[in-house]
Amino acid sequence: MAFEPRRMVYESSAFGGVRELLQPADGVAPTDHRYRAAMVQHLMATIARDEIRLAGRTLPQFLHDAGDVRGTSADRHRRIFRGETGAQYADLSFWAGHFPFIAVAAAKYIASWAPDEVIEEQARRRMPRF
Repeated sequence: MAFEPRRMVYESSAFGGVRELLQPADGVAPTDHRYRAAMVQHLMATIARDEIRLAGRTLPQFLHDAGDVRGTSADRHRRIFRGETGAQYADLSFWAGHFPFIAVAAAKYIASWAPDEVIEEQARRRMPRF
């Protein structure tokens, strides 16, 4: 499903730049799967950017130190962080592996899509045990 994540939000220039969920663009419902995917990516980008900055690093420095990991060019991740291109699950896994709060924030956001009783039922019946 190819789409430009930042086009899903009202203020596209804020994508990846502020640590809060962004309002959907005109005509985009907050329940739209593309908007939701964009918000997971936005959360990933803002948290990763903040953590890299707090460490006194730049994105290229961080990625260089991460080693020879396929798909981790600074140019690609700048576009992902700005929402110009979509992130993949591997990107989410890479960044959450370095900054675990990304996994927590994404999981909380995704869990908010379902009513509590649905989450409880799923947990009781089908959720894998970790």
